[in-house]
This record gives sequence, C-alpha cells and structure tokens, in this order.
Amino acid sequence: MSNVTSTFSTLLQLITGRRVEEAEGRARRIQLMMTAGLLSLVFAALWGLAVGSASIGLAVANLYKVPMIVLLAALFSVPAGLLALRVSGADYRVSDLMISFFTAVFSGSLVLGVLSPLVALYYHTSAWAGPFLGMGSAFLALGTAGFVFVRATLRRRKQDTMPGSLALPTIVMVVMNAACLLQLVALASPILPEATIFEGGVDGVIARH
Repeated sequence: MSNVTSTFSTLLQLITGRRVEEAEGRARRIQLMMTAGLLSLVFAALWGLAVGSASIGLAVANLYKVPMIVLLAALFSVPAGLLALRVSGADYRVSDLMISFFTAVFSGSLVLGVLSPLVALYYHTSAWAGPFLGMGSAFLALGTAGFVFVRATLRRRKQDTMPGSLALPTIVMVVMNAACLLQLVALASPILPEATIFEGGVDGVIARH
C-alpha cells in the first residue's frame, strides 16, 4: 500500500514539472508512465459514469467508451510527438517528453475524477447545470492537461536548451491529441445525455459555424 501511495505522490509532484530524483531511473519512469496511464483510465471511467448516470445504459457504456477515447487519443499522439522531437533537433530526452505527456494526461483525467461527484449530483438535480458542468469539466480537464504538458516539458529541459526548440513537439502533440479527441468523441457518441456539436466531429463543429 505504501508503494501505491508513494507512486501517486510522485505523480502529483511530476505534475508541477519538477525533476523528482525517484523518477530518474529508466525502470521507475516506465512504472510511473504506466501507472499514470492506468489511473487516467480509472478517472475517465468515473467521469463517464457521472455524466451518464441519469441513464443506466449510457452510464455502463461510458465506463469503457470514455477511457477508450482517452487511451486512443494519447497513443495516437505519441508517434507524431516523437517524430516532431527528432525533426526539431532539440537536445531533449524522449523519456522526458513521454513522462511529461503522460503526466499531463493523468492531470487532466484527475480533474475529471475529482469533479465526477459534482457532475453526477447536478445531472440528477438540475436540467440546466448538469449539462453545463458536464461540458465545462471536460474543457477544464483539457485546459489543465495542456497547461501541465507545456510547463512540465519546459521545466524538464536542460539549462542550455532553448525553450523555442521544444515548441514543435509540444504543439504537435497538443494539436494531435485535440484532433484525435474530437473525432473519437464523434465515433463513441452519445456520451452526454444531451446532443452536442461535438457528436458530429469536425464536420459538426464547422457546420454550426
């Protein structure tokens, strides 16, 4: 139990972008990235259950649909990020980019998990606030993940590495993840009980504008 607590504590420290001595070994980094990924799926499932809790069928479906979206979007973003890192020529370790990315995914999913009880409560008690909190919590999680990723990536660079050299891989991974999320949400819809412009993917968003 103490090992689980230690791992979770280390992940929380990594969210700040600091170099944690415990996370510098290769085996420990792999363990932390895997743990971050698994916890992200758990928190995403909790949020999916919360937003679909008004309908048993939707809630059960969301238990696997929302984690699937988070997992696939993250996996699809990794190859593009690694290629962009190589093309940029930045003196930056691949493991640093990966641990920053998976820590960011964990932070976003953690936001979803923390807000899940509130989201479920309002979906059962308010026809207006429920959908607002459902969509709002998703956007807050995305914003948190993006912020944590950028900050962690910059703080883990070497002192002689210019921040601008990391712009390409950082932007590529953020854009790739957002683009994948948009279409995966469309494929997995419905997730929220009410219809949203995101159910049609990029075509639905463009059509509304």
